Amino acid sequence: MKKVVLALLVLVMASSMLFAQAASETAATKTVRVMVWTSTMDQKLAPNDIEAKFEAAFPQYDLEFDCIEYDNLDNQTFLSHETGDDYDVIMVNHSSLPAFVAGGVVAPIDDVVAKLDMEYYSKKAVDASIFNGHYYGIPFDPDCRILAYNTKLIHELGFEDPKTTDDVLAIAKAGFEKGYYAMAGGLNRNTFCIYDLGGFMLCWGTPVYSIDANGKYVCNLNTAEAIDYMHWAQEMYACMPHDGNLDNSTARSWFAQGQVLMLWWTPSQIASVLPKFANREDCAFAEMPIGPTGVNGSAMGGYMWSMGSGAKNPEGAKAFIEWALQPETQGQICRGLPSDSRAYDYPPYNVPEYDMFRAQIAKAEYPVALTSVLLDVFDAWSVPYAKCMMGEMTPEEACAAGYKAVQALLDTLN
Repeated sequence: MKKVVLALLVLVMASSMLFAQAASETAATKTVRVMVWTSTMDQKLAPNDIEAKFEAAFPQYDLEFDCIEYDNLDNQTFLSHETGDDYDVIMVNHSSLPAFVAGGVVAPIDDVVAKLDMEYYSKKAVDASIFNGHYYGIPFDPDCRILAYNTKLIHELGFEDPKTTDDVLAIAKAGFEKGYYAMAGGLNRNTFCIYDLGGFMLCWGTPVYSIDANGKYVCNLNTAEAIDYMHWAQEMYACMPHDGNLDNSTARSWFAQGQVLMLWWTPSQIASVLPKFANREDCAFAEMPIGPTGVNGSAMGGYMWSMGSGAKNPEGAKAFIEWALQPETQGQICRGLPSDSRAYDYPPYNVPEYDMFRAQIAKAEYPVALTSVLLDVFDAWSVPYAKCMMGEMTPEEACAAGYKAVQALLDTLN
């Protein structure tokens, strides 16, 4: 009887040890919570099986994506922080990073950046993530603008391929007389004044605002270059459709259908617009046109990886960010352009359609310094800008009104 009891005790102890070992192994697998844009999940992360690939490389972590619609990205980020449910990794729109830093939502990731070879990154994009000497993000999905144009129609109008802003305006006027729109886009977007048609202002070497030698934020809308640009933009808009609510999908479809001569072209349009051309050869790409000051500036946008200040698994967060930034992995994750130039040697970026972006992004920059009032600047400048495009204000009047409104916002930072 004693032998039976002893045997049972040994069996119970062995079972307990196995259960404890299994529980220990389960406990050792820590969750890494990553908040991403739903479109990024649908178009890149899920099709490329990123979750399984990361977990294979780091079996100690369980990757968990939380997919958020674009319009709710910022609200969800703030809400998760305020409720103490911070994400480990956050997909951050570049324009939102200053507000997240000011609100204590994100944490420095200097040690992650120290492991990366910054030689292959856009310095201007990386520097924009530095606040008070620390990195609060790292670009993984930037974009920039190049000029796309219909070669067939432009050559039929008697023009060579556009190289300068003067060329672009001349083509616009001649094409409009023949029934073509020069470009297309809706004034309803508050970024129109800085990123869309407004992005061409960088070809005058003049951002809407910048930082002076004393570290002060100054609005540049009172300069001769800004006013000259606004005259050019007003003439361009006269040759564009005057539907203030025109959405980008319609504008791009018109371009593919031959109703629009030129377009500011972003990386996502390679997949969404280029296939709509009946003849692929009709669409050509160039760097942004050279402006009167000899500059062909291109507005950069896109996304960064950041770590939540209340991350429950900071080591896992850093492991994911570092892994996701490997050149080959970037091509499987980003929707715009890779931030590491070596990623252009891997699919899907190792095709000729991305060659012009590879050249342009080396010169691209965020159209203004990233600050906590950036979104307010969009709203403030878009009003006089739109009125100028519609002929309700002169370029001089619009710049004066824009300068007053934007500088007032910047003064809250100075």
